[in-house]
Amino acid sequence: MTIRPMSDAELREAMVSYIRPEDDLAAEADVLLERGWLTRDAENRLWLTEEGEQARVDLARNAPAIRAVLHEGIDDADYVTTVKVLQRLIRNAGGTVV
Repeated sequence: MTIRPMSDAELREAMVSYIRPEDDLAAEADVLLERGWLTRDAENRLWLTEEGEQARVDLARNAPAIRAVLHEGIDDADYVTTVKVLQRLIRNAGGTVV
């Protein structure tokens, strides 16, 4: 999979459906830069490194198993109810649920 380089603004736009306004994308990018998963080019665009791509592939491969372990013994109806209750608690506290 080839992922094109992105500026900070382009990355924020690409993530608009799940990033929150209060999320500090620059700080998160800094963590990934320090880890060696991202690099910046001369135009200050972010590039995924080989190590970053491997981490992405590993996560995609392992995520279903991790989810299965976390959800073991919890039926889908209970999970949905829990999520709805937590969303209501967030709204009641003045937060926004995305």
